[in-house]
Amino acid sequence: MSVARFAQVVNATEINLDEACLAMSSTIQRPLDEIEWLAALDLLAGECPTPTPDGVARYLFGDLGFRGNTDAYFDWRNSCLDRVIDTRVGIPISLSVLMIEVARRVGVNLAGVGMPAHFLVRTVEGPARFFDPFAGGVELDAGEAQELFERVTRGQVPWHDRFLQPTLAQPIVVRMLNNLRSIFNGRSDELKLALVMQMRAQIPQLAEAERDEIEWATAVFN
Repeated sequence: MSVARFAQVVNATEINLDEACLAMSSTIQRPLDEIEWLAALDLLAGECPTPTPDGVARYLFGDLGFRGNTDAYFDWRNSCLDRVIDTRVGIPISLSVLMIEVARRVGVNLAGVGMPAHFLVRTVEGPARFFDPFAGGVELDAGEAQELFERVTRGQVPWHDRFLQPTLAQPIVVRMLNNLRSIFNGRSDELKLALVMQMRAQIPQLAEAERDEIEWATAVFN
């Protein structure tokens, strides 16, 4: 897969989050067999014993031991869905993608929650229930989610109830690219940074805002 495959996925009428994340991962590391990793998600879902939001959380973060990578939080591999499946560690957003995609396969409709500083998962139907995949899939109510936000931001950012609204697939992908851009900037890894910028160029609103950086990224490979 390549930047072209990423462009195909993120510009589809409906973005498949699992495919977008695998295309992203394939672009920055090595060509992946997308079918193999989609099948790995299918297998995880096929062995989930309880098709409910809390059942999915208990299965992934209890039975299977998926967890937050507190030892190497800023390792770029934490943003690669295939690595998360393989190693069972990740960061809040990648573990959330895992939970959303496994849940979807068992008929449970979950959505991402793009709360600043700490990504969560929530239910879509019925009363809102929130889950923190990074903390072992623990369930939170809205007040506890706000307390978590205030703790991780040390009270320096004002709270807004809109932080707990469902987040669509494209903003999730953009946030993952933001994370990778920050990591590769910090590592001065120009090749991987250029690949991230080329992927960002496939999202029209980002391409317009970052024209100079994207032109640089294109020049790196020419």
